[in-house]
Amino acid sequence: MGYSIEGIARIRTRPLVLDIVRGEPVAAPGALEVTWDSTQDGRCHQVYVNGRLAGVTARPEDRYLVVSGPVGRDGAQGALFIEVIAIDAADRATDFSDELTGFPEAGGSRVRLTWQAGTYLDPNLDSFDVFGDGRTGTVDYTSPLSESPIPARPGGVLPWGFGCGGYGVGGYGESAAVYEFTTDELEPGAWRLAVVAADAAGNRLVTAAEVAVEVAPVARPPTHFRVASYDTNTRKATLAWQPSPDV
Repeated sequence: MGYSIEGIARIRTRPLVLDIVRGEPVAAPGALEVTWDSTQDGRCHQVYVNGRLAGVTARPEDRYLVVSGPVGRDGAQGALFIEVIAIDAADRATDFSDELTGFPEAGGSRVRLTWQAGTYLDPNLDSFDVFGDGRTGTVDYTSPLSESPIPARPGGVLPWGFGCGGYGVGGYGESAAVYEFTTDELEPGAWRLAVVAADAAGNRLVTAAEVAVEVAPVARPPTHFRVASYDTNTRKATLAWQPSPDV
């Protein structure tokens, strides 16, 4: 039992094209065609997309598979990392992602924070930093999650905001300016995140605002993505797939 990458070469991927309309290809959303060469006769092949098991060939002679690709913020403009391995028949359902790339079976998620400048805007406000606790329960204020300070005045102009709690409730003007920051992918589990306002010298202006969040693991993608049928007259395709085991 096991897998092998010996003799596998020329791995290529492209969007799954269903038709040509007015000279332009019409692609199935989120569907990828993956092809490769392999000297592994008698063994089926698995395809991994960005470290996740995406599908397995039906026959040992197959050198082609349609799989689902990333969508949303990690969609067509995101990086694709395609891996193809040969497996024994007994390992068709075995997930080797941890051994191949070190990706966990269930990865974490990004967290988007939003906040306002404050009810009383400090005239010395220059920037914000975001910190995390690394799932320890205590925020580490020595190593910010943000690569560089988040400017309070993008382009030298402080943004304005409006009341967010109904008529007459909530800040207005400069003190209600809204900022946001999206973290890198965080491991699943309980996190504490904090936002710190600082002046140009890096001095903290007010007590840090902390928030507790629960980062849920990202569901594994569906597998065996394929075109079940395509009507050339209506140009309508029927897609089929094996649903994610986490949904």
